[in-house]
Amino acid sequence: MNLSGEEMSEYSDCPSTREALESIFSKAPNEQILKYERQLADIKLLDPVLIIVPNQNWIHQYGWNVYHTVMDSFATDGLQNERRDENSRAIFHFASNTELYTVRRNVENRFPNAFMDQPSLQALTPNPRLYPIGTAWILTNVAKRKSEFGEDDKFFNSN
Repeated sequence: MNLSGEEMSEYSDCPSTREALESIFSKAPNEQILKYERQLADIKLLDPVLIIVPNQNWIHQYGWNVYHTVMDSFATDGLQNERRDENSRAIFHFASNTELYTVRRNVENRFPNAFMDQPSLQALTPNPRLYPIGTAWILTNVAKRKSEFGEDDKFFNSN
């Protein structure tokens, strides 16, 4: 997709991909931001990207090995001998929103403990899942090196 100068100016208020990554991974070292920036450089315009920032409370409860297993599921669900994360276990490229949310449902079915019970239901649940595995962000490249992004604060709520 080639954008005209007029279309490009439409996105001038959008943050750069680097600014988006620095906001999402506020504690990450520059090397990690550069690695993620390179990973996003090849994403097609308007393709959705899921970015997951680990929740330390969840990791303390279940451990890094379980965390990596769940992230590997996001990376490989529905694929054969491929990964949608370039082994980052943090940034997952999807061809469509439908694919992204289908994978989300599949991962929740396999790993329900990665998703938290809704706060309004936690008091009613015998062993509530209090923490989600991470924070989910959805990023879309809208122009060369320009992105629109936001936190999906309901992504890891159990359905």
